[in-house]
Amino acid sequence: MSIQDEWIALDTNIWIFGQRRVPGFTECADLLDFLSRLRVVLPRQILQELQANFSESEMSSLFRLLNRLPSPPKIDWQKPAQVTVAKYRNLGCKLGDAAVSAHLEELGINVLVTENRDFLEELSGLPFRRLKAREVLAELRALNPR
Repeated sequence: MSIQDEWIALDTNIWIFGQRRVPGFTECADLLDFLSRLRVVLPRQILQELQANFSESEMSSLFRLLNRLPSPPKIDWQKPAQVTVAKYRNLGCKLGDAAVSAHLEELGINVLVTENRDFLEELSGLPFRRLKAREVLAELRALNPR
């Protein structure tokens, strides 16, 4: 299965670094340019974190970007089950990371793209892959060489 066929979630930091074009994180901005080739899911926790960190104009820009995609992203406003969040908290996750992980597991999302080097780094056997933006870009470019 290729990355283009999998459901993926972009962590909050990918959206922020990409939209703001933060120096040192150019791959995040590049990844946003490839969104039309991906099946993106936006779980509740990530949306809430974006709302807390983005200005009104940045949120508007985000939704304009999402509305231009050939297939709309799957937006999920449901809260994950507390038992699933607790499972990740017991594994050592901070509350926000535990909520994101619980969403991914419950929604069957295969890939989390994050630049957070601490995000579940020490855990194995997760129901989803953790990739950096550069790794996703490499997979996409390998599938669609120019």
